[in-house]
Amino acid sequence: MKKLLTLTALLLLPLQAMASDITVEGAWVRLPPPVADTAAAYMTIRNNGDHDIEILGIETAAAKNPEFHSMEMNGDMMAMKKMAKVIVPAHGGISFSPNGNHIMLIGLTGQLKTGEHIMMTLTTSEGEVVMVHAEVRDMRGNAGMSGHNMDKMNNDMQGGHDMHGGMHH
Repeated sequence: MKKLLTLTALLLLPLQAMASDITVEGAWVRLPPPVADTAAAYMTIRNNGDHDIEILGIETAAAKNPEFHSMEMNGDMMAMKKMAKVIVPAHGGISFSPNGNHIMLIGLTGQLKTGEHIMMTLTTSEGEVVMVHAEVRDMRGNAGMSGHNMDKMNNDMQGGHDMHGGMHH
């Protein structure tokens, strides 16, 4: 019996060594207006490892061009731009959330529906591929935004991916 336990432990050791240091929490996609060809995705990416890890890319069948975007002030306007690098710090994380850094799904390949899940994959500098399931959520009734602000955001989004919620690239 002792030999069997030792053999089992040795067989499982490579699986533990290959376990990813990257985990993803709370992934979701905001339901866009029907005429929009873009949507925003949100998640928190955590790094449980001892060194920083760079996320080299994100892919999904739901959009032709998914991109990580940062938010920064440009004069008195909040501006979005494609992030040159996404570094997840050792024993830390990076959040992509409403009104902050986010993931733009540009060139949607079909109409998203509330409650459906889309699959995304993250590729790390270490060659790992991390699968992400994200639920599509309709936030039009969200208590966190006033009706006026939500209506403005929805109207702005209908104009295309150059303006989201009154923010420019």
